[in-house]
Formats: sequence, structure tokens, C-alpha cells
Amino acid sequence: MKYRCKAVCLLLTAAVFLLSGCGALSATNVPGSGAAEGGLVPITAGVAASQSSTAVLVGLQRGLFARNGIHLTLGRAATGAGAITQVINGQQQVALGGISPVVIAAGSRIPVQIVSGAVADRPSPQGAQYQTMVAGGSPIRSFRDLAGKTVAVNSLKCCWEFWIREAIEKDGGDPSSVHLVQLTFPDQLTALEQGKVDAISTAQPYATALRQKGYRDIGDSPAVAYDDPNADNTVFYMAKSFIDQHPGIVERWRKAVRESSEYANAHPDETRKAIVQQTSADPALVAMAPLPFYTAEVNRQVIEKEAAFAVKYGVLDVVPAYETYVVP
Repeated sequence: MKYRCKAVCLLLTAAVFLLSGCGALSATNVPGSGAAEGGLVPITAGVAASQSSTAVLVGLQRGLFARNGIHLTLGRAATGAGAITQVINGQQQVALGGISPVVIAAGSRIPVQIVSGAVADRPSPQGAQYQTMVAGGSPIRSFRDLAGKTVAVNSLKCCWEFWIREAIEKDGGDPSSVHLVQLTFPDQLTALEQGKVDAISTAQPYATALRQKGYRDIGDSPAVAYDDPNADNTVFYMAKSFIDQHPGIVERWRKAVRESSEYANAHPDETRKAIVQQTSADPALVAMAPLPFYTAEVNRQVIEKEAAFAVKYGVLDVVPAYETYVVP
């Protein structure tokens, strides 16, 4: 069954939870005009105040971007189509987000390209990054049980919808029978607690907060959808025009993100402190919630699966050529 969507989806950064809007997060703010400053290329990155972008914040604070020839500013995040617009018109030079908006933009011949990975899911004793939560006494025990039920997701016609439908289908249920409603992460909590929805598809730290209240996790929907519990489903992307105007910038960016990711993964206590600084989240909750795996790698298999979901569920008619929206 096709699920038609005429507009570009509005996607909060994927793989990611949004705790609050963020303004400039760096003391090294400069206009992202593309003009070199002190030999460094100025880049304003659109990110959410979330743990998905914390490795970049840590890397910025430790001088890893400057060491790689980038004068980085962390700017206010847009979502989905808004982020695409900002990188195309030069307001920002790179944005953090899900795979779907880039694929859909490519399907409309909008020249944006994925330049690096950002974060990946991973199982842990504290739980996965993405969890599907139900009330403690709910009869729902698996994704198949969501058929015919009402489930809140962060966005429709994008990854959150794709993941739930795929998980239901792979568990033997009818994905067309689930009733999906779009709610922000905070509003999902209220809807679940009031019994207005049967389940929610959420992310950290919301899942951990609910588990502390006795709610249950029935599974990690992207892990099921991708057949990969460690799927890299959040990326950084740039306008092709910016890439063309700055030869070597993708390599610089990837190296800085790789070094930042390796440092953040190796220093979880420092990373958690940065999350609290960045999001103003409760330190006790941040201490309990699992961290994602930070990475600069681009996972072609995951990206191509998400592109195929966009066609399967009617957002695109055909899958665009991989090379048009991912820098090799």
C-alpha cells in the first residue's frame, strides 16, 4: 500500500531527540559567509540542542575543528525541509538531520549531499537510543500487536513512520492498519500518560524517563526496520554549491567529525557533562540514559534502505541515484 505525501517531510534530527531550541552554542561565532578567516573556512552548523550533536560540541571545545581548518559555529537547528532551505541559501553550511529529507530533496533535484555520519544506534544495558513505549499494563507485547492501534510518532512520511510500519510488517502484522499521529516528543509523553495513544515511538532521554515510571519498551523500531541494531541513521549534509566552492572541505569536515566522535565515545563522563550544558537536561536523567555511538562514517546500506522506504510508502516515485545525494 502506498502512503502518498505531496510535501517534503518535516523531520527533526533523526536519529535524535530535541530538548529545546538552540541559538549559537559557541563562543567563536562568525558569519558563515564562506570567506576564510585566519586560514580557516567558516562553517555554521545547524544542530539541535540534543545529544545527537554533542560530539561536535565537544570537538569544537577541544579545538579539533580548528585543527582541521574549520572555524565552526553551532547555530540554531531547523527541521527537515527548513534545514534543506538554510543550507541551500547559505544561512548555514552544514546541517544535522535524518536521511529522509536529503533523499526527498534529491528526488526533487535539490542539490544537497550527505557529507558524513553523525550518530548511530546501539544496544546497551540502559536500552537502545530509540524505543517504542507502552503502559506497564498494556496488552501490547510486540510490534505485531500495534496493528489496529494508535501510535504517536515524531513525524509522518519520514523515518519515524517508515520504522514503525516496517517493524510491524517484519513482525507479521499489517502495517497499513496502524493509526499514526504526529506529536512532538514531549506531547507524546502526555498523550501516552493520558491514554490517548496506545504507544509512542520515542528516543532518549524520554524513553529512560518513562521506564523510570513503569512504562515498557517493546522494541527498537529502526533496528528492526534496518535489520541492524547499530544503524547509522543521522547524518550531516551540505549544499553541493558550498562543496564545489571549497575543494577538500568534505575531507576536512569528516576528519574533524571523526576525531570528535572518537573523543566523545572514549570520554563518556565528559560527553554527559556536555549534554547537560547543551540541553539543560536533568543531570540525573542524562546519567541514566544511554549514549549513542558517535561516528563520521556514512553507511550506504542504511541510506539505501531508507531511500527504498520513501518509495515503498509513497513519498517518492523512484529512488534517486545514490551519487546525487551522497559525497563519495
